[in-house]
Amino acid sequence: MENKQMLEEFLELVQIPVNSRNERQIADVLKAKLEALGLEVTEEDTGAKIGGNAGNIRAVLRGTADCEPLLFSAHMDRVANNGAIKPIVDEEKGIVHTDGSTILAADDVAGLCIILEALRKLKASDKPHGDIEVAFSVCEEFGILGGRHFDFSKFRAKSGYVFDAEGDIGGIAIQAPAKCSYCYKIHGKASHAGEAPEKGINAIRAAAALILAIPDNRQSANSTANIASVHAGGPALNIVCDYAEVNGEMRSTDAGEFEALLKKYADVVPVIEKEYGVKVDYSSDVLYKAFCLNESSRPAALTAKALQKCGVEPKFEKSGGGMDANHFNANGIETVGIAVGYFNCHTGEEYLKLEDFYKCGEMAAQIAWLAAEK
Repeated sequence: MENKQMLEEFLELVQIPVNSRNERQIADVLKAKLEALGLEVTEEDTGAKIGGNAGNIRAVLRGTADCEPLLFSAHMDRVANNGAIKPIVDEEKGIVHTDGSTILAADDVAGLCIILEALRKLKASDKPHGDIEVAFSVCEEFGILGGRHFDFSKFRAKSGYVFDAEGDIGGIAIQAPAKCSYCYKIHGKASHAGEAPEKGINAIRAAAALILAIPDNRQSANSTANIASVHAGGPALNIVCDYAEVNGEMRSTDAGEFEALLKKYADVVPVIEKEYGVKVDYSSDVLYKAFCLNESSRPAALTAKALQKCGVEPKFEKSGGGMDANHFNANGIETVGIAVGYFNCHTGEEYLKLEDFYKCGEMAAQIAWLAAEK
């Protein structure tokens, strides 16, 4: 299977300089492509809300009035990169990769291209389909921040499909975790380390005790925790350190475990303050909520049936990371994540399997056609 248009579009889009909060160029290109396909296109004011230069894009391909509307989604941003991605097509292996010095940005340019291809197929066919609501988000790679700010009241669809999961075609993510970030700001007391160390309160020592007391690494089959960064001290060795900062995250697919872990993070504060005489400013932010759908749910069942139409065996999976599907589910739109054939995302070893990529374009169109069957 070969699809030159999909490949050329992918190569075009990955070479546009893009980062989270800097999606302006790719947003303009995508808006033009959607308008050329006859969609009604709206850009929301997301950029102003999150400090970026572009907003979430909503677009609608009108279909048959009495057919079910569907939501197709992918994100426009990518993880930090040098803005000079040079994709390499290996025809023998049937993949696209880079020279290893940058990411490929198949996460999630592949998803964008799959949706565009599905729209072309729907336009070219006389088969009925409902309205296809397209949602391209900004700043997904930064705690799924952009997706929080969609105007969810504008969507009519009750069934959503996010083309943004790693792995071979066939994977259907029906579960994904909630995530919170946290920050501890530990205030000690400075003093001369040689003249009067006993007058100081060492924030680093308190931070070390705090780090040993909070959750880290895998907590259960449902929950993980990560201490991500520690900042403390200054250039002078002769000053008792008066400030330290600890940052991290926690994820869980289990609501009870999520709340219990949040409590552990908060409960450690008075203990450290009392034992070490420091003041601890603690904050946490629930970035997105977990979701868990049944295999028989509308989007899961339709995706499975569409995959089978394309000769692919569906596989229901639990995702270890969040995606825009978390926000759609939290706002009443049952949504699954769909694997599109990229691997090793966020690294220089990222690559895209072209056969899976092309087949996903067909599968996405099949979802729309199947949803319209009476």
